[in-house]
Amino acid sequence: MSATVTAVVVSYADPAATARAVESLVGQSHAPVEVLVVDNASGCGGAQALAPGAVASPARILRPGVNLGYTRAANLAARQARGEWLFFLNPDAFAASDCLERLLAAVDGSDVALVGAQVLLADGRVNAGDNPINIAGVSWSGRYGRPREHGPARDTAAVSGAALLAGREAFLQAGGLCPHFFMYVDDSDLAWRMRLRGMRVRYCPRAVVVHDYEFEKGAHKWFYLERNRAWALVSNLRPSTLALLAPLLLATEAAVLVRAISQGWLIEKLRAWASLLRHSRELMRWRAAVQAGRNVSDYRVLSLFSGGIETTLIDTRLPRWVNPCTERYRRLLLALLRVCGL
Repeated sequence: MSATVTAVVVSYADPAATARAVESLVGQSHAPVEVLVVDNASGCGGAQALAPGAVASPARILRPGVNLGYTRAANLAARQARGEWLFFLNPDAFAASDCLERLLAAVDGSDVALVGAQVLLADGRVNAGDNPINIAGVSWSGRYGRPREHGPARDTAAVSGAALLAGREAFLQAGGLCPHFFMYVDDSDLAWRMRLRGMRVRYCPRAVVVHDYEFEKGAHKWFYLERNRAWALVSNLRPSTLALLAPLLLATEAAVLVRAISQGWLIEKLRAWASLLRHSRELMRWRAAVQAGRNVSDYRVLSLFSGGIETTLIDTRLPRWVNPCTERYRRLLLALLRVCGL
């Protein structure tokens, strides 16, 4: 019996785009047993809510009545799903007709929890897929702007949440997407937590979606990126690993602060710090749950992380010597973690 899949689309700002995303799911060569659309615009008093019949049958619309944010909306759908696997597709993405079939084919063992697709821009270049995470918690779109990749599936540190296949049982046992994030960083954090639980994360270049992507979403995006990056570091790492990373993390905070001042989003950076302090109790409870599910060492997880930051999406304006230095730091950190059994 072939694996059953529940496809999930979280809709908010563009009903027409959501309808196209759903259409691409209904037409899959490996058809999902159901398509769930969570309408975050329902009850918000705006014109962007999905009208009855706005998406193709047999999609079912879930109307929470409030904007749950991406993470809580995805978790809501996961709890109601009937499929053994969950396929999360961004509402502004369109999946190739064999996307689900190829993602499922990349599942080569019972320990595979996540499989990500290759996400392409409209012009055929790479948007994301095999997404790096560096040891300061920064994640970015892997191979952004490069030609489309062709090749077999492989294990990796993280994959893009724009087109993500997740084992439903493993997803729910891990707590789903972090409900405190609202949006952004949720995909790399989920991959991190799955690997802490001894599960594998894979990237399948042959499974393709096209994404109507733009990085710039306003200054508020930096609030979520910075708050959620820090949340993931605190909740996913052992205290001893955080202590070993402290010099690099402090240097990263200083560099980000300078960037925030120069680019006009200092308020968002300060809000991120304030939010962590205000929700420290929730953070500690979430951390306790994450650590209770841990089965492997930080060494095993961080061995797939990178030292530097290499992306054309943002101008980091870092001196050329920074990445080689942070890579040496990473290697030293891994050596210490291995010797100490951390």
